Amino acid sequence: MTLNATPFTEILWRQEGGVLTLALNRPQKRNAINSLMLAELIFALEQCADDESVRVVVIRGTEKGFCPGDDLSGMGEVPAEYAATLQHPVTHAALQTCLMELAKPTIAAIHGFAFGVGLDLAMACDFRIAHEQAQLRDQRVIERGMHAVTGCAWFQPRAMGVTRALEFLILGKALSGQEAAEAGMVTMAVSDSAFEQAVADMANRLANAPTKAIGLMKRQIYTGLNLKHSDFMDFAAPLISEVSIEDRQEGIAAFLEKRPPNFSGR
Repeated sequence: MTLNATPFTEILWRQEGGVLTLALNRPQKRNAINSLMLAELIFALEQCADDESVRVVVIRGTEKGFCPGDDLSGMGEVPAEYAATLQHPVTHAALQTCLMELAKPTIAAIHGFAFGVGLDLAMACDFRIAHEQAQLRDQRVIERGMHAVTGCAWFQPRAMGVTRALEFLILGKALSGQEAAEAGMVTMAVSDSAFEQAVADMANRLANAPTKAIGLMKRQIYTGLNLKHSDFMDFAAPLISEVSIEDRQEGIAAFLEKRPPNFSGR
């Protein structure tokens, strides 16, 4: 199977130039995630990982919101064609790993609402652009005597700091897109009229950036979160050998010639 030949049913995909958009497409369920959607997202990310024509991936929802979390009535068996094809298991952890390990930048475009694992999906992206009136919150599992194990307790302290994360996750604090930007949870919050243009501007900027260099920077940042400084430096030093020769030479030439660089992503 290939990305463009696969009849996705739970997501929509559209590639324009170097920008690949994957849209959660279950409007009848407000884009809640089921097993098939999870499999389709993982499959799409696995396929675009080695596709040099894809320079940036945008994750978004269709119609009124981003994602309200899991559709508990739809978390059943994974279709056989995906179970036999995927490199990763069909889990939220695997989806988050696919996004964080993808050697290309990713953007979550958050409008309407992002709750629970829907918010975790957005947090696994590198950049998050939110409508200023979007609603972001955990599923308030503490109120039900439970605790979430879907990634939120890893993402939020790193994005917001421990104090804000405790308030957000334990006290069930809900944030607007603007409040989330002020807390450091999202990259930027913009008005309704500016939302689509802000997403397009960020995507196009990243699609024209040195993709391989971005991938190596992502690798350092995410790996370094769990390393002490000396171990990080030992990990990072050999990566210099992987720096893209083509884009590095273009960057130097552009600087010397006092012109904008034209990066190929290689």
